[in-house]
Amino acid sequence: MTSSAALLETAFSPDLPGDPLPPGPRENRWPGEPVEISGTAATAIHRLWRARGHHPRPDGTPTTIPRRAVPSAGGSYPVQWHLVVPPGHGQPLSEGRYVYHPSDEMLVRRSEPRGPSRLAPDHVEVVLTVQPGRTFGRYRHRAWPLWVADAAYALEALLLLVPDAYLPEDWSDLAAARRALGLPRAAQAAWWLERGLVPEIALARIRVHRDPRLDEVASAAICSRRSPGLDRFQKRRDQIPGTRPGAQAARQSGQSWVLGADRVIGWPRPPRLDATGYARLWQIHRQAARHTYSLTARGHGVRAVSGFCTRPMDTRPLVHAIAILENGAAA
Repeated sequence: MTSSAALLETAFSPDLPGDPLPPGPRENRWPGEPVEISGTAATAIHRLWRARGHHPRPDGTPTTIPRRAVPSAGGSYPVQWHLVVPPGHGQPLSEGRYVYHPSDEMLVRRSEPRGPSRLAPDHVEVVLTVQPGRTFGRYRHRAWPLWVADAAYALEALLLLVPDAYLPEDWSDLAAARRALGLPRAAQAAWWLERGLVPEIALARIRVHRDPRLDEVASAAICSRRSPGLDRFQKRRDQIPGTRPGAQAARQSGQSWVLGADRVIGWPRPPRLDATGYARLWQIHRQAARHTYSLTARGHGVRAVSGFCTRPMDTRPLVHAIAILENGAAA
């Protein structure tokens, strides 16, 4: 974790990200055989990641950025979904490594040779990676915590949709995630580029029993979720002047819209960003995701707040927050 810890420390510096960089592609086009989406794990991935319209501009016209059920910092959507099916698993998917192509809304069985699988035949494994370019292009040195945040929100959504899913003991071990997919480090750029791909960082693994039930109530709640627009928070801020509950989060994130929240839940930054601190980052963002999905299911509007930095005057520096509009406060 030494190099990652150094990058995480840099992520919370007060330096501004600077001008955006070219973001690169939204997804890798993995070579392989397109297959029908079938089975609980693949169906859950499809429901969470298929496009549901497009993000709007401030004037209400649509952008080219697809909206998905799971929130993402700046609409970057770096998360990529992979599925590992072991030998002997049987229907509905045969042995192999699969990847979800969101632009086509289909599953592709990778053509790369498959190595030995340590999975039991009655399990499949979902591996979450991030394709870092779009987040890094927008947030630069602040990207690492945002990759964790995006992956944590996706992980918790899948756990809600598939109640029988569980996390193996080493679920957030980067090397184990790479081994499951038979992939090198993202830093080995030549391997990726030779295959017409851009690097992905493998972050987390989730195991799913052979074909469990899908929680349709949770699916409906999460798939209908939308982060309230910034204009709703700004209007609320202007309607109710004075000290607002989001003052600390607004100041540390540099995002004034947070002042329009009726309530803000914030999580302090871990004092150390070694392996223990990295684990705490996952814990924080998973807690935030669970709060978000629970609150939205009860009719509240919730928007994540990321991109925090640390300054000397911050006595309680934050790493993440969620801004809440009670009862979906009307625009």
